[in-house]
Amino acid sequence: MNSQIEAWLKAYYKHEEGTALNPGNMGDSKKFARELGMLLYHLKRLDQAGAPGPSFENAFAGSELSFFEAEFADLLANFKELVPSDLLVIEFDKVVNRATEAKTDWLHGDFWPENILVKDGKIQQVRGFDKAVVGNPSADLAIAWSLFDVKERKVFFSAAEASQQSIDEARLYALRHALKNYHSEDIDQLIMSRDSLTEVLKDYGFTGDEDLRQ
Repeated sequence: MNSQIEAWLKAYYKHEEGTALNPGNMGDSKKFARELGMLLYHLKRLDQAGAPGPSFENAFAGSELSFFEAEFADLLANFKELVPSDLLVIEFDKVVNRATEAKTDWLHGDFWPENILVKDGKIQQVRGFDKAVVGNPSADLAIAWSLFDVKERKVFFSAAEASQQSIDEARLYALRHALKNYHSEDIDQLIMSRDSLTEVLKDYGFTGDEDLRQ
């Protein structure tokens, strides 16, 4: 683990006890959204000296969104009767084409509820930082659709000081994660993935009433 991150974790997240985060154990959701956003805000501002970049070891988390284009296309094709694939391909292309320059901030890379331990509505520890890298941090924001409604997401993004481009990219990462885990054997992950998918599609104005059968 990078020494900067290790020191930061020891200073702010000293406890190992707690249970994996889910919408039912985060207490006041708006307060928690702010706390979670502030975590990412402070993470991005750590010294990057000696920091690794995206690689096979962390599933290339932190790469630019365009890196995952083929995977997105396959997922959308596999779920074409569940999601508006044509619309989402257009959205993906729009977001990728709006990107201006590569971002270089610290990111966790696997920032999902199962890696965040909470107790009494407070973050106790975050697991998985041994694979943190410097790159595009948008993927870390994708957790918002698993946990928060639209108002709470705004609190989270504000606390993290996320740009609109990062939010738009994160929404697509949330879609990717939701589809990959749509049939998860872990019941908590399955429920949150499906809830996340619903929230993402609502953001795109898709209600689920449309007939997607060809």
